[in-house]
Amino acid sequence: MTKLLIISTQPPYVSSASQDALEAALAASNVGVEVTFVFSQQGLYQLLESQNSTYLQKRSIAKQIKALPLYDIEAIYYVKEDMTELMLSSHALTSTAKPIDTDVLQQLCAASNAILRF
Repeated sequence: MTKLLIISTQPPYVSSASQDALEAALAASNVGVEVTFVFSQQGLYQLLESQNSTYLQKRSIAKQIKALPLYDIEAIYYVKEDMTELMLSSHALTSTAKPIDTDVLQQLCAASNAILRF
């Protein structure tokens, strides 16, 4: 089975990058690709539970991330060193994503057939 690693590094709603990453993950999952999704750098802001996208008239990124397991995307992680750098608390992040360190991220990169970085 093909393994795809998607690394999302952009904050939500600033550009289409975070939405594009989610749509790429869903498309890949629909054709039988094993998807691993990692949030890194400012991409961790996508995981904040306190998001409110209604005034932007956009779909909530956090809610879409919570739905990923429904599409067989269960390997969802964030880089815990980036969380410390951004001074975020793990309690503020969605429980859908689990913490990993940079060593594990390197292992995921090495084990993947393709990597998409948004």
